Amino acid sequence: MRRAICLVLVLALLMSAATLFAGGQGERAARAQIVNVASTFPGGSPQDQGLNVFKQLVEERSGGRYEVIIHTGGAMGNERETFEQLSDGSVEFGAVGSNDISTFYPEYAVAEVPYVFNSVDQFWNYWNGPLGQEIHELQERERGVRTVGVVLRGARYLTSNRPVRSVEEVRGLTMRLPPVGAWFAVWEHLGALPQAIDFSEVYLALQTGTVEAQENPPETIVNYNFHEVQEYLIQTEHIYSAARFQMSLAWFNRLSAEDQQLFIDAMDEATAYANDLTRDGDAEFVRALVEDYGMTLIEVDQVAFQEAVQPVLQRLAREEWKPGLFEQLQDL
Repeated sequence: MRRAICLVLVLALLMSAATLFAGGQGERAARAQIVNVASTFPGGSPQDQGLNVFKQLVEERSGGRYEVIIHTGGAMGNERETFEQLSDGSVEFGAVGSNDISTFYPEYAVAEVPYVFNSVDQFWNYWNGPLGQEIHELQERERGVRTVGVVLRGARYLTSNRPVRSVEEVRGLTMRLPPVGAWFAVWEHLGALPQAIDFSEVYLALQTGTVEAQENPPETIVNYNFHEVQEYLIQTEHIYSAARFQMSLAWFNRLSAEDQQLFIDAMDEATAYANDLTRDGDAEFVRALVEDYGMTLIEVDQVAFQEAVQPVLQRLAREEWKPGLFEQLQDL
């Protein structure tokens, strides 16, 4: 009898301890503040890998006080919607391209116009210099959105289901473009027939023949399997694309100085990590598209393309861009 009573007491103590432990764990979990990252990039992409470094660093360095949740592939909205959520404080971080600039500040939408930049060096001279800083400061001041990291996505290539070996062979090419007026102006000037199709519908549009071509960095072509519905990879390298990690100041300004520094440091390291992945990314993704997925690579005379689009760039500079901006770009 005495042994039975002792056993019951031991079991009761163990159950009590387990309950207290679970309660403590639950309280700690409940105290963790959720930090959402709305990413328009797919899982496994260099941008996503950088964001996962950010998640790991924040959670470790905060001792579990913060939990970072990354929503990939535009699950929380497209680039415009993500920017608006950052602006109103309904999401803490975002990972986007540059559609927010072309949408809300078209007079500054020059960094990703075909053949404005001709090299990676020019890309970084822009984003790390006073011109890139100017647009970022404008967005921060007027919209409460701070850019906390820029990642090189690589040069944009044209893909097509018919060969394009010269400027002349662009004529009549039906192609998908995002709804960016300057891009339409450039490709229409070259003779293409662009259509505005939402990014989520590009694969189906190529598969069904709604359009016969599209353009994106090689990493995007791989990650979204466009190689399955495109035959030719054309090395136009017409735009050097940026991914930008952004942050809501409506949320950030409520943090302590220590926590603010924690997030900034973690994002700096995450950005550096992502850029390490993409430093030679074009070459690796192009190799995969050709050797692993069977696309045919076509090298074109890029100088001929650059010269062909100069009249439309000069018109855009006069009519749409901030006065003097095109000349500053040329100085890069």
